[in-house]
Amino acid sequence: MARPDDGSRIRWLVVSLWLVVVALLAGLSAFSADTLSAARAYVGGESHWSKGQKDAIYHLFRYTESHAEADYQRHLAALAVSQGDRLARLELDKPVPDMAVVRRGFLQGGNHPDDIDAMARLYRRFRHVGFMADAIRTWVEGDAQIDELSALGRNVHARLQAGDTDSPELRLLVGRIAPLSERLTELGMRFSDSLGEASRITRRLVTTATLVLGALLAGVGVWLTMRMHQAQRRAEQALRESNERLATAAEGAHIGVFDWDVDHDRVQLDARAAAHHGLADASGPRDGAQLSGERIDPEDVPALRAALARAAQADELVALRYRVRLPDGSVRHLEMNARRREQASGRRVVGLLWDVSDDVEAEQLRLDKQAAERANQAKTQFLSRVSHELRTPLNAVLGFAQLLQTDGREPLTRRQAERLQHVLDSGQHLLELINELLDLTSIEDGALALSSRDIPLAAVLGASLRQVEPLASSMRVTLSIDGVQALAVHADPRRLEQVFTNLLSNAVKYNRAGGRAWVQCEKDGTQAVVTVHDDGVGIEAGKLAQLYQPFNRLGAENSQVPGSGLGLVITQQLLQRMGAAMHVESEPGRGTRVRVGLPLARVKRREAALEGR
Repeated sequence: MARPDDGSRIRWLVVSLWLVVVALLAGLSAFSADTLSAARAYVGGESHWSKGQKDAIYHLFRYTESHAEADYQRHLAALAVSQGDRLARLELDKPVPDMAVVRRGFLQGGNHPDDIDAMARLYRRFRHVGFMADAIRTWVEGDAQIDELSALGRNVHARLQAGDTDSPELRLLVGRIAPLSERLTELGMRFSDSLGEASRITRRLVTTATLVLGALLAGVGVWLTMRMHQAQRRAEQALRESNERLATAAEGAHIGVFDWDVDHDRVQLDARAAAHHGLADASGPRDGAQLSGERIDPEDVPALRAALARAAQADELVALRYRVRLPDGSVRHLEMNARRREQASGRRVVGLLWDVSDDVEAEQLRLDKQAAERANQAKTQFLSRVSHELRTPLNAVLGFAQLLQTDGREPLTRRQAERLQHVLDSGQHLLELINELLDLTSIEDGALALSSRDIPLAAVLGASLRQVEPLASSMRVTLSIDGVQALAVHADPRRLEQVFTNLLSNAVKYNRAGGRAWVQCEKDGTQAVVTVHDDGVGIEAGKLAQLYQPFNRLGAENSQVPGSGLGLVITQQLLQRMGAAMHVESEPGRGTRVRVGLPLARVKRREAALEGR
């Protein structure tokens, strides 16, 4: 049996439907007027576009005859009309266009300010619809032809400015103007035809829509009763689906829900909330103490109880992060959001719980990384200070030892001289180690200043070779340089000499008696590639990854070969600071190849870039 107000409700629904239909008709009329106005504006804009391109061609023709710069400037001014329309089109193609740019472009194209908003709406609404898509394709093709016309004008201008008045090339350029003009005229007509078709389609659509809405009103009585019933069923189905989606989302995010009856101190946990607290059974209400019970970390219990009390008393969202200790001994970090809900049955607090252990671990890793970086920085500063403090007394030791060695008045005996030479050798080795430590710490803390400039590669390699020659002679290793020619690079000369001295020294020290070390230079694009070869003992493949670890000599510390394990680390970092790269290849028993790619001098880089074109 129908309730007494059912008829009134249906009448109000009918009136509401009538109002909706009237509003739709009004909106449809406004939409139609807006669309037709925009189409008219585009046709008007096309006339400005056509006039602009014709003026541009006319003034370009005049310029080819008059050679007057004013004609060329008029040609450019005429092109600006189509270029403004192009600016607006390109901006409208963006996902979120800047309407200020669109307005500036359409105004430059000669369009009326009052038409610009409607033109933008028409473009954005229908740019993928057939008639508008055809017009836009024509527009894009026209812009391409305008670009060709602009480029043609620049070429003609350049030739006339250079004094060319009647060369075959100039005549060929002039001959392209007329066909280009015909093509642009054809595209303008095609654009207008497309928009005219758009206006006719819009008119037919509006007429059809009006007839359909009228027919809808005629059958509204029968339709309304059936539709109301169907809408109710759909709403119920949508509500069920929405609840299912929410449940699926909560399950995917591992979000649990609790409902705490404050007045009776009973709490209902869903399966995920119970699992977060390490409780196996989630069915049925529990004692409210389960929310802050024995599984909660003792340090977090007071804060949790205070947060729940605040949520029960105040109408505000309460958030808290706390720890739960599970039966297996692991610790889980939980995030809680809770708010009070007033109901007829009394006060309730409803909240969400989710596991944030991964976030906490990631934050801890970030803090640990920062601590490690601070420790590394402190280590670098300590090494720098210690190295500075050691170098001053060491220089005094070496200085006085050298004075003893060269004292003519009180010459040393042979045994004393030998022992003193050991002191000098050890002191010099220690000084080299201290200098390397200072270089390394200066690079790590960014204090090392480089003075890069264009330098001849041959001079640097020659200086490095001379420094290594005594060592090579003592070990009977042959040194040579091939292909350096007139290559010039952009680098710090002193530091680059240090790099190659270290690489050549390694090639000699880790060579065999009677072996060979040689350098090959070649140009590769915008780089000078220097490869240092040796036919020494080589490095095992498994140890190549450890090359750049400070103080790691890859087992050579047990040999007679002197070294500190810092030279290659400093070499790599110096090259990186100079914009260069180093690559090491080695085969045990067959030798090592160190390939260094250095940026060519700036003039040489420009020449190489031009050759590459």
